[in-house]
Amino acid sequence: MATISEQEMLRIYRESFPRVALVVRNLGGDLDLARDLFHDALIIYFEKRRSGTLEINSSETAYLTGIVRNLWYRQFRNQLPVHSLDASSEEIMYYEEDRQLEYLVTNHLNEFLKTAGKKCMELLQAFYYDQQSMQEIASQFHFSSARSATVQKFKCLEKLREQLKSSPLYAEAFA
Repeated sequence: MATISEQEMLRIYRESFPRVALVVRNLGGDLDLARDLFHDALIIYFEKRRSGTLEINSSETAYLTGIVRNLWYRQFRNQLPVHSLDASSEEIMYYEEDRQLEYLVTNHLNEFLKTAGKKCMELLQAFYYDQQSMQEIASQFHFSSARSATVQKFKCLEKLREQLKSSPLYAEAFA
């Protein structure tokens, strides 16, 4: 296929760009970055299509979204700090994509925790990270009993769950 019609290009743009923009936004990018990555993805898509090496096992939108994710990860990987490890190091090494995904998820979770409020954040940190007992938490946060601390922890978790369910990240993960 030598040329691509303008109508076909517009159709692909209209069908695919909104999904790509949502993915880039969920990854922490803005609309300009989404446009840049999408345009790069279109070039890759059309070059493969023209050369006859294009193999799509799903829709054009899914294919273009995949290209955009790969471009995003490549750009993101270049911005991560590099740590050298000794040959004798016994640290577990993760694949780059797993580390990036963990970083992105952690950032989204931190944003949710911030919206829950300082007291909720401190209470959840005391329980999950500092592994304090409910009695210790009740004393530290001036609750009347361990049961009161448990109820407050439950309310904090419920608040976070509701915020998560209403977020685009949740919608994309469970769509």
